[in-house]
Amino acid sequence: MKRSPKATAALLRTLLVAIAATGLSGCGKRGPAVEEEPPIPSARTPWVLARSSEGVPLLEAPAQVLASPEGQAGVVPPYRARVVQVLVRPGERVTRGQPLVEVVMPEVSTAAGAYAAASTRVDAYGRRKAQLDALKADGLVRLVDVLEAETKLAEARADQQSAAATRRVAQIEPAEAAGIVSGRKPVSLRSPIAGMVTAVGVAVGDSREPTGEPVVRVAGEGDSRVEARFARPVDTENAVFELVTSAGGHHPLTFVARAPVTDPRDGTISVWLVPEKGTRLQPGLTGRVVVTLPGAAHVAVVPARAVGLSSGKAFVVARRNGKPERVPVEVIASSGAEALVKGIQVGEEVAADAGLAEAPPVAVPAPEQKP
Repeated sequence: MKRSPKATAALLRTLLVAIAATGLSGCGKRGPAVEEEPPIPSARTPWVLARSSEGVPLLEAPAQVLASPEGQAGVVPPYRARVVQVLVRPGERVTRGQPLVEVVMPEVSTAAGAYAAASTRVDAYGRRKAQLDALKADGLVRLVDVLEAETKLAEARADQQSAAATRRVAQIEPAEAAGIVSGRKPVSLRSPIAGMVTAVGVAVGDSREPTGEPVVRVAGEGDSRVEARFARPVDTENAVFELVTSAGGHHPLTFVARAPVTDPRDGTISVWLVPEKGTRLQPGLTGRVVVTLPGAAHVAVVPARAVGLSSGKAFVVARRNGKPERVPVEVIASSGAEALVKGIQVGEEVAADAGLAEAPPVAVPAPEQKP
């Protein structure tokens, strides 16, 4: 379709006017336009409810039931000894003072003979002293004779006491001394506690020194104590402790003491606890100690990332009156995923990530327009 020269010229004038108008409108340079994001975009950080701390585990640590000092005994001869008879076997229950092994101890045999001889001299000098005292009252004896009898009696008693010390170490009664001296009765090694024989480490004819291994081991019942090794300090004031054994048993524990220093081998802190009164735990039993806090309205559980720091102080972003608000809190404890805090109520809405919730608006510059 052909246009006339006049129509073509009119169309060109119209296009030029339009282009000129567009250039004039764009000759002023614009600055970057700011697009504000909502302060707490739900797509970036969801809102969660602060939960109750009831039963929430704060920490866990490996634990072991320690053997009670009163419940373990190793029987060793107090002097060099040779075994002549073993009276018990592993698995047998024994009473306190029951003979376990019969031995021959030369030192004890010598001490028993000295005790018996000293006892004989004490009796003899005692009777002589009594006779001299009676004659002294009538003036029929010299003073020197009385003094000599008293001296010999004192020497005999000293020898008797020296031999009695060795006898007591070997747990030999005075009535047994004569039988040991005559060879009719060996020395008995007795159990210091009531319990069960767990090991017998000798046979007839074996010799043992006082510094050697126990000839018999006895395990009895005693107060149980649990040792737990924590990787970081534990607030024991309000904490609740429970032993969860490897077999699945649950035993409430009471705090006793905490080591004042960390173990240089692995940096852990030892904590000692005891079970409820009357509860007996098998020594050597392993498990883990779980630490929880009793539920309280002023202590709540939130995600660990919900806690932020500002100027060294902790805070969470809570939704109050429909608006986000930064709320100062005190962190009671924190694990890898959760934190226990004071300062908010159970059931309040908090931002799951304080860092995202507090992100400033992002400035998005508009494209520059050139003339």
